[in-house]
Amino acid sequence: MSIVVDKDILQHAILIADAIVSSKNVNTILSNCLFHIYRDSIEIVSTDNEIGIRTRLDAVSDGEIFFTANGKRFAGILKELPKGEVVIDISENYQIDIKTKAKDIKANYTLVGTSKDEYPEIPFFYDDNVIEINQSVLRDMFRKVLHAAATDTIKPVFNGVYLVSDTPGMLTVVATDSRRLAIISRMMENDIQISDGVIIPLKTVSEVVRLLEPTGNCRFSLFENQCFFKIGETEIVSRIIDGQFPNYRQVIPKEQGITAVVETKKINDSLRRAMVFTREPVNKVLMHVGKNSLVLETKTPELGESTEEIPLESNAEGIFSIGVNAQFLMDTLKEIDTFSMNIGFTGQMSPITISPENDDRFISVIMPIQIKSA
Repeated sequence: MSIVVDKDILQHAILIADAIVSSKNVNTILSNCLFHIYRDSIEIVSTDNEIGIRTRLDAVSDGEIFFTANGKRFAGILKELPKGEVVIDISENYQIDIKTKAKDIKANYTLVGTSKDEYPEIPFFYDDNVIEINQSVLRDMFRKVLHAAATDTIKPVFNGVYLVSDTPGMLTVVATDSRRLAIISRMMENDIQISDGVIIPLKTVSEVVRLLEPTGNCRFSLFENQCFFKIGETEIVSRIIDGQFPNYRQVIPKEQGITAVVETKKINDSLRRAMVFTREPVNKVLMHVGKNSLVLETKTPELGESTEEIPLESNAEGIFSIGVNAQFLMDTLKEIDTFSMNIGFTGQMSPITISPENDDRFISVIMPIQIKSA
């Protein structure tokens, strides 16, 4: 059977699905994407047994067939072909012949495909109790907290992002690795009902962020131990993490003894310079907070030392000193897009709070590093 399709659109759709496919996959069939060819469309499916992606595109074919093929190689050859339509012929033994309609290239490329028989079934989008969420808002919320999630899987609840709606009309997104936390809340245009909360794996959230567009809504739903996202013509299904997310409200200090306002770019630039004299993974920097200045100090015997003073405004009556992981602080600053930011201090061994100026619904919390004077 034969298919005619725009090569750029097909390449883009294959790359969407293939993004979750690991080259280290032990199961050979899961190294491929599953192609469903219909008379007027192509559906491409992929899975790593944790996440499933299904995307669709328009095409014209003279029949229907199902097969699997290596997505990276398929997209790779399409990338090198001229713009315009390609003709794809699939034989009964799943040999995939690819030809461009461009007149200046006379060539034929053949991929080896396989039967779909061993490919696992991927659930379709669950249409009950669907929540509509603005794509731009959701992408911004996810991006602002992702840095705080744990990248290991020792404690699975830390290896995900928590979604909850414990206030009518408001969605809250939280991530933490137990040493830092980021939380953001936004009012939604549509009704939100996730009162019990759900923990979505970090990999799933990263894929969703990759697919979210600047405009339009995405659809979100839950069913049993799975969550579903529908973004345009693409669906993502993922398991949800089983477990109790920490009581994040208790981590955020209710009052700060010292509050300060500092220019975001100045502290970020100063931290980048200070990082040269720190050692991973602690990246220890001392912050000396005065009424009108902040001094960042680093000292690592085998590397060197630095001190840099930048202006700030605070209610400190003397000099308050605290240790912090500079990388954690810089990760937070990357997500703050206001000219100035607020920093709150309670004590040398109490959490530091950071938030953009005039936005108390986005808060980052970083646990301090003990210093000798503590």
